[in-house]
Amino acid sequence: MVTIKDIARRAGVSPSVVSRALNNKYGVKESTRQLIKNIAREMNYYPNAAARRLVTRKSGMIGVMMADISEPFYTQIIKGMEYVASQTGYTLLFSNSYDNLEKTNVLQKMIVTENVDGLVIVGSNRQDTSFIGMLLERKIPFVLIERNFKKDKVNCIWIDNKKAAYTATKFLLEKGHKKIAHIAGNLQNQVAIERLAGYTQALKESGVPEPNRLVIHGNFVCEDGYRAMQEILRAQPDCTGVFVANDSMTYGALQAIHEAGFAIPQDIAVVGFDDLEFSAFTNPPLTTIRQPRYEMGKKSMEILIKILQGEEKNGINLCLPFELVIRNSA
Repeated sequence: MVTIKDIARRAGVSPSVVSRALNNKYGVKESTRQLIKNIAREMNYYPNAAARRLVTRKSGMIGVMMADISEPFYTQIIKGMEYVASQTGYTLLFSNSYDNLEKTNVLQKMIVTENVDGLVIVGSNRQDTSFIGMLLERKIPFVLIERNFKKDKVNCIWIDNKKAAYTATKFLLEKGHKKIAHIAGNLQNQVAIERLAGYTQALKESGVPEPNRLVIHGNFVCEDGYRAMQEILRAQPDCTGVFVANDSMTYGALQAIHEAGFAIPQDIAVVGFDDLEFSAFTNPPLTTIRQPRYEMGKKSMEILIKILQGEEKNGINLCLPFELVIRNSA
């Protein structure tokens, strides 16, 4: 962990000068102040939160809300958050939102009872947005993951889901597949809508007629993927490709295909979305869109802490890159 002493040695000044510069105190030349701040930024230095709490009377806690923390999708996001928290002295307080903050009191509890300094909220339920105005009104810093709001003072981290889904579907088309089904997520979620739009755009551009398209909806869980794939096999038995809106549903789809006696990818090619930890070990290993989940968690905390410490202003909108990971399922 980088300390003030490390910065002082590199800048050739005393630790007290570094402290005054980073806290915008008097008695430091502007050129020296900028040098020290640049060095601190390069070395990824964060002021010790525990020490600051004694002065600011802040709780030192950051609330993190996810639909269901037990879901594998969140593991790397949590790891990224915890890495930054461990470097900066903040404590993370996790809670399930069940993807609907408006019907649960978890947000109020975080703010009133736990007195969190800031919040990271993961999820893209389109019907769950009124909390944004409330947080802005209370001036509680927050970062949203999986949402893209073009709105002042709202901080967002996301990937281009439509482009990613387009890339996945285009990959199947380039492999020669003409009848490609899609197992979509819950369309109350923005990510599900965008992934469906990417799938549809790729098929339209390639001239695939509507009778060759089939969309079955699930709720991002393995059981729904299994059920949806069974329905696809009944409704469109000559389907040769499937793009699934997340890896958890893809695991269920793979099982349904195996049980029906089809070979993957010889009979049916499958592409997922997320690149969860298990996706390299399915039978066969899964071709999927990789989301930078660790980076999402890490960046969300870095942004929030810099805002809390007055080093950044609200309104950061960060689109991270995705990657098509090609394995043996397509």
